[in-house]
Amino acid sequence: MQGMFSRTFFVTLTDKREVVIQFRTEKLDLDAFRVAKDALGQVVPDAVALKDEELENEGVWVYSLERLPGKIWIHGVAGKGPEGRIAVNRSLGRVLSKGWLADSSGEAVSTKIRPHLEAILASPLDEVATYRPLLQGFLGKLNEISKLPLWVSHYDLNDVNILIDETCEVTGLIDWELSTPKPFAVGLGRIHTLAGEYTGGEFWMPDEFVAAEQAFWKELFAGMSQKTREMLEKNIGLVQDAVILGTLLNTFFWEDGKVGCGEVPMKALPKFLTYRIPHIRGDEPPYKE
Repeated sequence: MQGMFSRTFFVTLTDKREVVIQFRTEKLDLDAFRVAKDALGQVVPDAVALKDEELENEGVWVYSLERLPGKIWIHGVAGKGPEGRIAVNRSLGRVLSKGWLADSSGEAVSTKIRPHLEAILASPLDEVATYRPLLQGFLGKLNEISKLPLWVSHYDLNDVNILIDETCEVTGLIDWELSTPKPFAVGLGRIHTLAGEYTGGEFWMPDEFVAAEQAFWKELFAGMSQKTREMLEKNIGLVQDAVILGTLLNTFFWEDGKVGCGEVPMKALPKFLTYRIPHIRGDEPPYKE
């Protein structure tokens, strides 16, 4: 699938290696790839810039990326039924469990999350008004949330940027543009549309939603170090807050200094804000009616 501001080609080189060549109208932040690659390993493609002064003078930048195995989730899961969604979520949780970073979350909160929240609160969008008290409350919780460990976070985690194999194991996470590390679980506000999906302009919970969502969280916690897991379990209320904060930040996105929101995510937001992770809700449903 092609992006709005790029053209991508699969290329076979003379030595038979397969690579991805991408032409972009904006520079790519290769640091985002390096940080993710160092933490998550082979599921993140190597990415390098290809210098071409003639193209750059025309406002085009070129990159070579490792071609990873597998198909994008939206295609690879076709015909797999409910078990396919559950398997992908289970595998994704296992992959993301390796996302711990050694730095503290303080800088990410002060340079990324706090300015994003403040931009939403200052936005003239009518849609913000209803959620202003909740957003203001999160502004006051940021010092606590910054105590969560720093984690690799994907800006646009969806069924186009996740590659899977025939058994629905995750083989790649692509398109790391705009991605920056965040406190644990702030980057997991997409859980709603990993276990469920938008369809026909509505949020839809398939019958396997709970099984898929629980499999994700189980593998995520099981795959991290014991020390990190115990720390998070002792602060599970903060983890819950971080997921809801991430949901708000995803809904009210902040790009090029402007806050925006989509009609479909806004419609689903009241339901999403009632979500509770399995560690908090126990045997109760994930969303309140």
